[in-house]
Amino acid sequence: MPIVTIILVVLIFVYWYWHLKNLFKGKHSRLFALLIIAYFLLTLFPSSNVFFFWLSSFQIIWFTLYLQLSFVSDVGLLVYRQIKKEKLSSVFCLHYFRRVFVVSWIITLLFVCFGAWNNYHYRFHDVEIPLPGLEKTIKGVYFSDIHLAAGFPKSKMERLVHDIDSIAPDVVFFGGDVADASNEYLSEKGFDSLLKEVKAPLGFYGVIGNHEGYLLRSGSDLVAWMNQNGMVTLLDSTVCNQMFCVSGRLDHQYASHLDLDRMTLDYLSVEVLKQKEKKLPWIVLDHQPKGLDGEKPKILPDLIISGHTHAGQFFPGNIIIDWVWELSEGLGYLDGVLWFVSSGVHSWGPPVRILTKSELVVFKFVPKK
Repeated sequence: MPIVTIILVVLIFVYWYWHLKNLFKGKHSRLFALLIIAYFLLTLFPSSNVFFFWLSSFQIIWFTLYLQLSFVSDVGLLVYRQIKKEKLSSVFCLHYFRRVFVVSWIITLLFVCFGAWNNYHYRFHDVEIPLPGLEKTIKGVYFSDIHLAAGFPKSKMERLVHDIDSIAPDVVFFGGDVADASNEYLSEKGFDSLLKEVKAPLGFYGVIGNHEGYLLRSGSDLVAWMNQNGMVTLLDSTVCNQMFCVSGRLDHQYASHLDLDRMTLDYLSVEVLKQKEKKLPWIVLDHQPKGLDGEKPKILPDLIISGHTHAGQFFPGNIIIDWVWELSEGLGYLDGVLWFVSSGVHSWGPPVRILTKSELVVFKFVPKK
């Protein structure tokens, strides 16, 4: 972790401790503040229990909102003092800090209730994309970032599978980050049988994300789980059918966990070039929308599809995300390639969305005139 990040985290916790200490009177105020911080840290440990998962999610959201509200209130109070030119009494300060604390809990409760509903009810996102070399219109479905875990209701997965079936796509693509839980947990909850129900005439193709890489440390092989349950997982490989070629790239974090280098686009395009008489369109799945990373391939993909960003998930992340990623959501260009970034079906960490949406993407691939 960079030294700047460590310093920033320490300063945040010192500021938080100072605010909490001022909620109480007497000599035990420091102890109470430390107990609240200790309780918060204990709730951060991941759990497969639904109650503790939601408790952790609530605490994380409250922490971020409380810091934001405290900072804005402190700035306002500082301006007020400068204008009035008077010292504030200890009684006023005590009530002030307590009001900020109570208001932060009320806002968090509203935030979580609406955000959880918004996250659960994903929307359909229809996108039409012209592809050169395509002989006829193809209907495709794309979903990513489902993060199966204690906070993912089985009913949402059932609805997702049902919706994909009702759309009757020609092809289904998955963009990575399938779970934050072990293979055993996923099978125990019945997610394996649900994933097996996802089918399409031209195939069900997927890639791995950074979270598949994180779970390697605990011995969970989610790639095997995905393959066993009907998905063709593309690990720096390309497959072609009569309509198109599709490549899947290793995720950056996953590759680094295994101390591997990602294969180049030139390597992945070998199978595409073999189809030069048919001139098939080339689609690439790459979990993170980082662009071409300085690559200058002989031929460019016709479309690259990503996820990962969650469009910032909830405020103020939805604002910050645009500073982090050149293309954080929707259709655009990166390094001269047409690129689509989905905000994902679910969320990472707290299953809450504010000012962003969960989505199931329905592609209409049409011949490019």
